[in-house]
Amino acid sequence: MKTLISSDVRLLADLIRKGGVVVFPTETVYGIGASSKNEEACKRIYQIKGRPSDNPLIAHFDSIGSIEKVCKVNEFAKRLLGEFSPGPLTLVLPKLDTSIFPKDSETLAVRIPKNPVIREWIGLCGSPISAPSANLSGRPSLTRMTDVVRYFDGIVDGIFLTDEPSLGIESTVVGMHLDPPVLFRPGSIESKDLRRFLPHLMVPKSFQVQGEMTPASPGMKYKHYAPKAKVYLCHATEFHSNFQKEGENPSFAWIGFSFDGKEIVEGGFRIGLDSPERIKLVSSNREYSSFLYAFFEFCDQMGMERIYCEEPALGEGREALLNRLEKASESE
Repeated sequence: MKTLISSDVRLLADLIRKGGVVVFPTETVYGIGASSKNEEACKRIYQIKGRPSDNPLIAHFDSIGSIEKVCKVNEFAKRLLGEFSPGPLTLVLPKLDTSIFPKDSETLAVRIPKNPVIREWIGLCGSPISAPSANLSGRPSLTRMTDVVRYFDGIVDGIFLTDEPSLGIESTVVGMHLDPPVLFRPGSIESKDLRRFLPHLMVPKSFQVQGEMTPASPGMKYKHYAPKAKVYLCHATEFHSNFQKEGENPSFAWIGFSFDGKEIVEGGFRIGLDSPERIKLVSSNREYSSFLYAFFEFCDQMGMERIYCEEPALGEGREALLNRLEKASESE
């Protein structure tokens, strides 16, 4: 298959209208999408990713008005959308339009991407775009165009060339069809931010559903975000101690805050993601989040056996980052 790699919104919208599948960037991660009104195209996404059939997709819209045409949006949901959208917020809402994939579902996960070019494209497509993250099922989401092309060139109909994701982790998901509303997946918009508008927001101890239950949101049932390498999540003291003992092992990689610059220089290691190194120094949780998946992908490309990840710092950005690290380090 010849994949169109382009920044032309009209050409890429034409692919969607013809039943194609297109990889596109949002501010969070890359998505792999098809028309929400084309069931066969949406099912093809599952085949490409190897995604379990009960793991839902998120429908991406160009405006709040477009969401209101297919979903029931109560006053609380409207306030959240007005405050945080366009942006990294997904709401699960009661569905009104049964032509939207999946047709037999009573709810729909919806969001509005921040990039205005992507919103323009969605508008030209003539329907919402149903999309999970662009990755193989269970693996880390992709945040760099070079990785997208390596995985999907020749597999999908189109790849959208525009700004790469900046946040690096998937959107916050809130179940607004429930009373009280429930946080299904933490993201860049944290529970403390949501509680300004939803004081009764329920934050579960676990974001996993068990057994045969069908999840209402992505990221709730299956192993996610994990590279091929074994991920070890460590407290700061443990992380630093392990680095002192095993930092020179060429099969081990490291990402965190607690490096001694002298140790790194003396060990001959270099910091950075653009050259062949295996140590990533970060200065904040936000920076950590923006680099995490790309670092996982880099480590797999380099054949690393272990990736040591320091626990996120207290404060802003910890909630979602810790969730992704815990999932990545879970045993099979």
